[in-house]
Amino acid sequence: MDDESGTRNEQSGTVNGPIAQVGAVHGDIHFGERTQDPVVPWQLPPAVGSFAGQADELAALNAVLDDSARVVVVSAVEGVTGIGKTALAVHWANQVAEQFPDGQLYVNLRGSDPSGWPVRPGDVLRGFLEALGDTKIPSDVAARAARYRTLLATKRVLVVLDDAEDVEQVRLLLPGGSTSFVVVTSRGQLTGLIAEGARSLTLDALSASEARELLAHYLGNDRLAAEREAADELIVLCAGLPHALSVVAAHAADVPLATLAGELRNEIGSPEVGNLSSRMATVLAWSHGRSQPPPVDRDWRSRVGKLAWLSSPKVLFAAAVAVAVTMLAASTEMIVASSFLGFGYFVLRLALLFGGLVLMERSGARGVIGSGLAVASAVYVLVDALATIHSVADVWGWLEFFAVILFGVVFAMRLAPFRDVPRPERIVPPTRRPLAYVVLGAAAVQFILLFAAIPTEYGSTTIMAGVGALGALLPVVAIGGLCVAAVLADGGDEAQRTFVTSVVMAYVAPELLLMLGSLLLGPQFTYLGSGFWGTGSTSAAWVFFVLAQAVSAAALMTSTTVLLRRAAESS
Repeated sequence: MDDESGTRNEQSGTVNGPIAQVGAVHGDIHFGERTQDPVVPWQLPPAVGSFAGQADELAALNAVLDDSARVVVVSAVEGVTGIGKTALAVHWANQVAEQFPDGQLYVNLRGSDPSGWPVRPGDVLRGFLEALGDTKIPSDVAARAARYRTLLATKRVLVVLDDAEDVEQVRLLLPGGSTSFVVVTSRGQLTGLIAEGARSLTLDALSASEARELLAHYLGNDRLAAEREAADELIVLCAGLPHALSVVAAHAADVPLATLAGELRNEIGSPEVGNLSSRMATVLAWSHGRSQPPPVDRDWRSRVGKLAWLSSPKVLFAAAVAVAVTMLAASTEMIVASSFLGFGYFVLRLALLFGGLVLMERSGARGVIGSGLAVASAVYVLVDALATIHSVADVWGWLEFFAVILFGVVFAMRLAPFRDVPRPERIVPPTRRPLAYVVLGAAAVQFILLFAAIPTEYGSTTIMAGVGALGALLPVVAIGGLCVAAVLADGGDEAQRTFVTSVVMAYVAPELLLMLGSLLLGPQFTYLGSGFWGTGSTSAAWVFFVLAQAVSAAALMTSTTVLLRRAAESS
């Protein structure tokens, strides 16, 4: 049939799919979605410029690749660090990268990092899928692994898994198919992978000629020849460990090699004594001591002027002792009246405070847990000081208040060097985490209960009344707000989850015990905020208030902990 413009609108034959009627066409016609170009990741770090030696090991890796193997494990003799596992893997991977046109994936699994946790396989899978251009990443770890294997099933990709802790950290990261190749570095042998068909390559220390080649990269052949005897002694003292030699070479810019050899000789003693691990540790300790600036004799005026002494852990512990003494002195009446309940409560609180201060000086997980305990204790002592000067406002109350302020300043300065800026996290709607509604509801209930329990405090113009209101609401704002932020954030690493859990547990658990304890004491005491008030009679409103506070606190603590644990399991 013809339309008015003369265009024929007829179709003959069998057609499967959509039909489009068009007039004049200038350009191409596309049906359906336009496919995107495949994403080719190139994540390999640059090769180490000072790499030397290990020619046999490089040849062994090439032989494994030519033999159509899929996985090779590069480990260290005696499990020693600094033997060059990462340098070898990265150097070789850059050499053969062109043989893997579909990309190269790299991750540092931090299996032997003493300052943090090993990276979870779920987090690695998320990063690999994003690098491969996947925009629909499953929340379940098993589903992520299946998606990862599917994407790499027909691709030729080189995967470098650096510093693995154990087999379980690596197993989910092995790609599917037979075209990709995986290099795993680890201090241990990972015999589980080798039993499943992976090849093994164990690194030993460099030979004397390889060690001289490495030093020549740093110092030059002319200097190495001019100070050959001292260089040979340094090689023996460093036991041929590449990292130890690199550390020594870094100090040799303006220092004769004989001087460095003499210093190391005094630290190590006989080169025949000790294993490779102890030798590496001794070299690192010597380097650290040599890098420290010389001590400066400062008088007390310069120390006070610069306030550098405030960041000392000794000052922090002294401030904590002052807080403990003044807190107990200001709360003597309450401790006597409440018998063992009040005394036990303060003992628990002070144990958490000092335990946190001790642990926060450690590295890794213990340091994060200690920081959480200390932060929760800092919130508590501030609340207690505000409640004390609100209810008593005597000399001991004000001394406690000023001691807490000093402690807070010193504590903030002590934490400052260790703070990491958290990465921005996406907000997850509560509908995806129904238990988050419990956290939101518990925080809201606590706020409403406290706000309704002392209504005259918030409308008063007196400073002490405002202080009491602030002391009552501070835990809800600080701890409750932290819980809400944690359960609504998408992701977060293990350190963040551990920190939030330790803060919540350290603050809420003792408060919960005190609330329930006030019920057991009967009409003599009422718990509100951070203190006891004698009532002399039992009322239904008082019982309801304490029970509601206890239930909401328990719900806040348990729900937050469960949600953070689930987040850890799914990552």
